[in-house]
Amino acid sequence: MIFLSLFRKLAVFLLFLLLFDCASPKKQIGEPELKLVLEYLTEARFAGRLNYTGEQKIRSDLEIVAAACERYQLDQDSVMEQIRIKHPEIYSALVGKK
Repeated sequence: MIFLSLFRKLAVFLLFLLLFDCASPKKQIGEPELKLVLEYLTEARFAGRLNYTGEQKIRSDLEIVAAACERYQLDQDSVMEQIRIKHPEIYSALVGKK
């Protein structure tokens, strides 16, 4: 009886995990989400250059933003649009326009 209950709890947990993992990326990007992405960008740039060895390829800023969007399940186009609106200097550095 205890085994069946434990099995059901495990099954429900795995189902929720699967549903959470398959959720579509969030398109409404607010200030907290934008802050998470920009902090991730800053930390990843710093860590990548700090731990650089000659054999490694340093990830570009756009690759880091894409990784942050994937990590936080955010829509990359929506994030880039918010960066363009709220932080134009960062946006121009990301896309290479001045």
